[in-house]
Amino acid sequence: MVSDIWLYIKAVVVFTTKGTCSALAEMLGNVSHDRLNRVLTGNWPGQKLLEITFRLLFAIVGGYLIIDDTVIEKTFSKAIEGLSWVYDSAKKKSVWGYSIVLLVWTDGQIRIPLAFRLWRKGGPSKFSLALELLSYARNRLKIKPSFVLFDSWYASKKVLKRIKDYGWYFVTQLKKNRLLSGQQIKKYKKHPYWREVGFLVGQIKVVVVRNGKKYYATNRLTLTRDEILFHYSHRQSIEEVTKVLKSKLMIKDCQARSIEAQEHHFALCMTAYIILERESKEKKITIYKLKRCLNSKRRRISLPHLERLKKVA
Repeated sequence: MVSDIWLYIKAVVVFTTKGTCSALAEMLGNVSHDRLNRVLTGNWPGQKLLEITFRLLFAIVGGYLIIDDTVIEKTFSKAIEGLSWVYDSAKKKSVWGYSIVLLVWTDGQIRIPLAFRLWRKGGPSKFSLALELLSYARNRLKIKPSFVLFDSWYASKKVLKRIKDYGWYFVTQLKKNRLLSGQQIKKYKKHPYWREVGFLVGQIKVVVVRNGKKYYATNRLTLTRDEILFHYSHRQSIEEVTKVLKSKLMIKDCQARSIEAQEHHFALCMTAYIILERESKEKKITIYKLKRCLNSKRRRISLPHLERLKKVA
C-alpha cells in the first residue's frame, strides 16, 4: 500500500492529465486502475501524510495562517457520496460538488496547505471546521503565526474570540453592516479613508480602517492603515494554492464514490503541491513551469524531494 501511495503522488506531481485512476494508471504504465483505486479506498490517514510532508520539507516559523473555503465542483457526478449544492463565490451561483475549508501557511514566498476539512450538509458549520483547523495549528503543530487572515465571512465572534484567546493577532475584512461600538461601520464616518479603535460584538477590541468601499479590522491596535492592508494582502496566497490544485493537480477529477476516497485524493493532491512547492523554489522557477517541464517528453527533471520523502515516510 505504501509504495502505491507514492506511485499515485508521482502521477499527480509529474503528469498533467485527467485525475481519474484510469488516466493516472495509463500515464504511469504497467500499473492497473484497481491498484490506484485501492490507494483511495485504503485505511490510512491523509492528514498524517500531509503533516509528514510539510514537516520534512519546510520549517514553519511565524508567517501567516489563512482560512478560506473552496468548492470542488462535480458537475456530472451523481453517484459520489456526500455531494450537495454549494455556493461558489467565484461563479456567483450554487454548483454541485464539495466545499472544503482549507488552512494554508505562508511567509510571503512559500505557500503550504496544512490541513482541510470537508463540509457536509447537516454537519458541523464552516465556522466550527475553521475552529478545528486553528486548534490543530496551535495544539498539534505548535505554530505561532504573526497573523491569522480571513475574509469577512469567517470574521464571526467565535473565530475572533478563539484567535484572541490563543494570544494571536488577526487581520480580516469586515462586512459594511458589522457593528463597531454599537454602530454600523458603513455609517460610522462618511469619509472613504479613516481609522478608528472600537469594539466588535463580544467586546473584542480592534482597530478598523476604511479603504474606499472596503473595511478591515485587526486586534493589533498599533498597526497603521498601510500595515493592515499590507498584511491582509497575503490572504491572496490561499487563492493561489487552490488555483494550482484545481488547474494543475487534478483535485477536482477523482470519480471514486466514497467520501473517504475523495478525502484521500484531496490529501494526495495537497501532498503533491507541497513537493512541487519545494522543488520549484529550489529550482527558482514557478510551479507552472515546473509542471510543464515534468510533463514534457523531451525533458525530464529529477525530483529529489519526492524520493527523499518516499524514503522517510
